[in-house]
Formats: sequence, C-alpha cells, structure tokens
Amino acid sequence: MAFLHFSNMLRVGLSLAALFVLGAFLISCVFIVRSFDSFADKQEVSLTLDTNDPNLFSTIHAVKAGYEDGRDDKPLPRRRYPLPKLQANVGSFELLADPQAPLLRYQEPNPWKRWTLLCLGASDQELSLAWVLYFALGSWLLLQLLLDVTPTTPFTFANARRLRGLGLLVLGLDLVQEVAYLMVRALVPAFQTPGLAEPLSHYVRFSTETTLPGWEVGVLLLIIAAVYRRGVELSQEAELTI
Repeated sequence: MAFLHFSNMLRVGLSLAALFVLGAFLISCVFIVRSFDSFADKQEVSLTLDTNDPNLFSTIHAVKAGYEDGRDDKPLPRRRYPLPKLQANVGSFELLADPQAPLLRYQEPNPWKRWTLLCLGASDQELSLAWVLYFALGSWLLLQLLLDVTPTTPFTFANARRLRGLGLLVLGLDLVQEVAYLMVRALVPAFQTPGLAEPLSHYVRFSTETTLPGWEVGVLLLIIAAVYRRGVELSQEAELTI
C-alpha cells in the first residue's frame, strides 16, 4: 500500500515538474518578446519606486530607522522619506500613482540601457532575467530530480548534487540582486525631487524582491543537500554490510 502511495505521489510530482518546465519555456518566450520591444521605437522607461528606504542595503536602513524611532519614542511603522505630494511633471521625468510608491517615467534613448533595466527586473512589467533563469533552471532540476527517483532507490548522489546546485543558484541570484542595484544607480539618471535625500534611482525596486526566494532558502537547500548526501552514504554502507 505504501509502495502504491509513493508511486502515485511520484507521478503527480513528475506531472507538476513537467508543467513547470513548459511554463518556464513560455515565460522565456515572453521575455524574448519583451527584449525585442526594448529595442523598438518606444523610448519610455517606467520604474517602480519605494520611497521608504534606499534600495541598496535596505535592511541596514530599516534597522537604523527602527532604532531611531524607538529612541525618539515614535510610533511604528513610520514612513521614511515620503514624497510631499504627487508631482506629475518634474523636469525630464514624471512621477505617477501613489506618492508613497510611485512610478518613475522618463525617456531613455539608449536601447541597451532599456534592455538592461528589463533584465535586472527594474521595469514595472514584473519580469526579469534572474527570475526567468531561476524558474527555468529550478524547474529543470526538479524534473531531473524526480526522474532519478524510484520506489526502490529514492536517494541518489545525483539528486544531492541537484539540491546543492539549486541552493547555490538561489544564493547567487540573491547576491547578484545587490550588485544589480549598483547597476541601476549607474543606468538611471540622478533625478532629484523635494522630500527625498537621495536621487530617485536609489529607490528603484526590482520585481525579483517578491518573486525570488531569499538567501535563507538557499542556505536551507544547502543544508538539506548535505543531509541528503549523508543519507545516501549511510544507505550504501548499510547495503554493503548486509
């Protein structure tokens, strides 16, 4: 009975993994189409902002803000660096929508800069090269992992390597995101607006902040991979002993 239950769960997992791989292919096609659009005649760039904290090392800024709020006995949470009002046209750029989370729009004549902003996930189109790679590679590794699993041999060294690879992928993408913020600060003009201490480029947010797992998930996957590998070693040692 347990054997049938495991086989059924394995078939369901394989079906889902195959759907993920298909979805990754379709998303990759959409990203390619968006990339071509970046090189089209439309020069407008639309970026999502979060004016509470600068994007680089935002955790440090949040901790500092919390300390200052507690020291000054101010209620939490307190909005940091709010825009005083919505400004529709300021020089060569526009701020649209909610003043606390506006869209920054401006004209960027360089198509390579527009494409790079799309790849980084700075565009408001909820798509990025990092997310496409994570979803595609993660789905492929999951499919290969399940294909390598059988009711008689559920644990293999190859799957331990796949789990480790997925963990390193998550950690690598999390690190790349911090570097990407430096690139955004260099690519986006240093637009200034009253009420913000730093240029608007320091408040651009990536779509990957909500679609990619954090470094904690990567560390957890590495730990699981190490435990998994040790389980395979113990299993093989037990078979040799018998």
